[in-house]
Amino acid sequence: MTTAAPTAETVLRLLRQLSPREQLRVVARVLPELENNLPPTPASADFWHGSTMEALIEQQGVHPVIDFDALLGGWPENETVDEFIAAVHQWRQQNPGEMRVG
Repeated sequence: MTTAAPTAETVLRLLRQLSPREQLRVVARVLPELENNLPPTPASADFWHGSTMEALIEQQGVHPVIDFDALLGGWPENETVDEFIAAVHQWRQQNPGEMRVG
């Protein structure tokens, strides 16, 4: 008698019952097997034939920086780094989903 293969939801439910360290151990063992079983992803020919710098500049509408101080963002000079960090923490608490970078 054969049993049905477990669903992804069942596996995830069981995985979540493990400690975080054990979850990482499972992932570390399964990931290489998954990578070996995946078919290779062919690179697009376009990947190797990118645009020129001039074309990218025109497409993106970027301009050279004339005023270097504009890059500094306008943070008041009389405020300390600690005040800046406190402000960032406050902004993140006020808008938790909007401050994601990268």
